[in-house]
Amino acid sequence: MPTPRRATHLLLSLALALPLVPLQAQASDPAARLLVGYVPGGTVDTVARVMADGMRDSGYQVIVENRPGAFGAIAVDGLRKANPDGTTLLLTPTGNLTLAPHVIPSIRYDPLEDFAGVGTAVRMSFALAVGADSPAKTLPEFLELARQNPDMAAYGTPGAGTAMHFIGELLAQQSGVPLTHVPYRGGSAAVTDAIGGTLPALITTMPNLLPMHRSGRLRILAIATDAPSAALPGVPTFEELGFKDLVVTETLAIFAPKNTPPDTIDKMHQAIDKATLLPKVEKALQEAEYEVYSITPAELDRQIREGYATWQNIVEQTGYKPEG
Repeated sequence: MPTPRRATHLLLSLALALPLVPLQAQASDPAARLLVGYVPGGTVDTVARVMADGMRDSGYQVIVENRPGAFGAIAVDGLRKANPDGTTLLLTPTGNLTLAPHVIPSIRYDPLEDFAGVGTAVRMSFALAVGADSPAKTLPEFLELARQNPDMAAYGTPGAGTAMHFIGELLAQQSGVPLTHVPYRGGSAAVTDAIGGTLPALITTMPNLLPMHRSGRLRILAIATDAPSAALPGVPTFEELGFKDLVVTETLAIFAPKNTPPDTIDKMHQAIDKATLLPKVEKALQEAEYEVYSITPAELDRQIREGYATWQNIVEQTGYKPEG
């Protein structure tokens, strides 16, 4: 996902500071490509490079290989075609396996059968925010303004069919306020328009919004977490405001092709887990506003299956019709 804000410079700095090629490998060191479906310097790419650098402490020589396009689906399909020998991995938002298959008809992979979970790096949630000059100081105030004036009912997201789009759709359904979705090609322009006052509201990732909220350029009105955030004292969750089950999180996870030997997955999982505990990795990820997050391969596979079913229900509930 694109990352506008102060953290953009931080993420770019982190990405540039990390090696684009692995350290000199020893003959016995395991080597792997880590596929990323997004451009260099972006959020997912930066997390991949931080994790690759951390895995080198366990002896893995990891090369990050960018295969951008189709909202990450090109890289996912590349993993599907790779040999199951531990030499090719993928770091991706789990939404590419849980949500994308329900909204992108052209996807050629089976998210429940073609991949094996290896480990996780970070997770994040989403929030609704307005510009600093908006008259809405709370979510109920925003919804009332939107109810009274259709011009105030628009909310921007990084694109149609994204998790953020569906948060808006569910909010509109549960509040009874006919909100208008404005899809952007990524989040940067939406953030800029909200700050400038030409977009009444936007829904995007917490890492995108926190720096702008702290600087006073945006005001976060509600977060899609299951509990209040320590980083946002006084900001309620959607559930606290009465919007049932409006809890949405995204995990950046690492996968291998199906049929990868269990012992290979176990060794890679241990290297990933160890990497997330390294102070340099933890610091880099936390400074970019991510929550370091680690679960087992079995838990990750279960999360994918549960997420797939959940998003299928949400897509059907909102009546979303995929394009193409």
